[in-house]
Amino acid sequence: MIEFRNVSKLYDTGTEAVHDATFTIDKGEFAFLVGASGSRKIDFN
Repeated sequence: MIEFRNVSKLYDTGTEAVHDATFTIDKGEFAFLVGASGSRKIDFN
């Protein structure tokens, strides 16, 4: 299981992409990140 608690993402520009998200992905489940092309769906900074 993967669990996310109270995840938020705020960019330097002030844009809030995610606010206080909490969810779990159970064993055997699949999860997808979706969004417009160029919307920085994965950003580890």
